[in-house]
Amino acid sequence: MTPPLLASVRSWLADAFFCDTVEEAADAMAEATRWGWLPALSGIAVAGDHARAAHASGASESAGR
Repeated sequence: MTPPLLASVRSWLADAFFCDTVEEAADAMAEATRWGWLPALSGIAVAGDHARAAHASGASESAGR
Protein backbone atom coordinates (compact mmCIF):
# COMPACT_ATOMS: atom_id res chain seq x y z
CA MET A 1 0.00 0.00 0.00
CA THR A 2 1.20 3.45 -0.75
CA PRO A 3 1.61 6.05 2.01
CA PRO A 4 -1.19 8.32 0.68
CA LEU A 5 -3.57 5.36 0.67
CA LEU A 6 -2.62 4.45 4.24
CA ALA A 7 -3.13 8.05 5.30
CA SER A 8 -6.58 8.17 3.70
CA VAL A 9 -7.58 4.87 5.34
CA ARG A 10 -6.34 6.15 8.71
CA SER A 11 -8.28 9.38 8.21
CA TRP A 12 -11.42 7.49 7.19
CA LEU A 13 -11.22 5.27 10.28
CA ALA A 14 -10.59 8.22 12.58
CA ASP A 15 -13.53 10.12 11.10
CA ALA A 16 -15.79 7.08 11.37
CA PHE A 17 -14.94 5.96 14.89
CA PHE A 18 -13.76 9.00 16.86
CA CYS A 19 -16.51 11.62 16.87
CA ASP A 20 -17.47 14.37 19.30
CA THR A 21 -21.24 13.85 19.30
CA VAL A 22 -23.65 10.98 18.80
CA GLU A 23 -25.05 12.62 15.67
CA GLU A 24 -21.58 12.90 14.13
CA ALA A 25 -20.91 9.25 14.95
CA ALA A 26 -24.18 8.13 13.35
CA ASP A 27 -23.48 10.14 10.20
CA ALA A 28 -19.92 8.81 10.02
CA MET A 29 -21.05 5.21 10.40
CA ALA A 30 -23.69 5.69 7.71
CA GLU A 31 -21.00 7.03 5.34
CA ALA A 32 -18.59 4.23 6.22
CA THR A 33 -21.28 1.63 5.63
CA ARG A 34 -22.38 3.20 2.35
CA TRP A 35 -18.89 3.45 0.88
CA GLY A 36 -17.76 0.15 2.34
CA TRP A 37 -20.58 -1.90 0.81
CA LEU A 38 -21.10 -0.03 -2.44
CA PRO A 39 -18.11 -1.54 -4.30
CA ALA A 40 -19.00 -5.04 -3.14
CA LEU A 41 -22.61 -4.66 -4.22
CA SER A 42 -21.52 -3.24 -7.57
CA GLY A 43 -19.32 -6.29 -8.12
CA ILE A 44 -22.18 -8.62 -7.30
CA ALA A 45 -24.45 -6.81 -9.75
CA VAL A 46 -21.84 -7.03 -12.52
CA ALA A 47 -21.19 -10.71 -11.79
CA GLY A 48 -24.93 -11.42 -11.88
CA ASP A 49 -25.27 -9.76 -15.28
CA HIS A 50 -22.25 -11.70 -16.56
CA ALA A 51 -23.64 -14.99 -15.24
CA ARG A 52 -27.04 -14.35 -16.83
CA ALA A 53 -25.43 -13.58 -20.20
CA ALA A 54 -23.15 -16.62 -20.02
CA HIS A 55 -26.07 -18.86 -19.08
CA ALA A 56 -28.23 -17.50 -21.89
CA SER A 57 -25.50 -17.99 -24.49
CA GLY A 58 -24.68 -21.47 -23.17
CA ALA A 59 -28.34 -22.48 -23.18
CA SER A 60 -28.80 -21.28 -26.76
CA GLU A 61 -25.67 -23.15 -27.91
CA SER A 62 -26.82 -26.42 -26.30
CA ALA A 63 -30.30 -26.03 -27.78
CA GLY A 64 -28.77 -25.79 -31.25
CA ARG A 65 -27.06 -29.20 -30.97
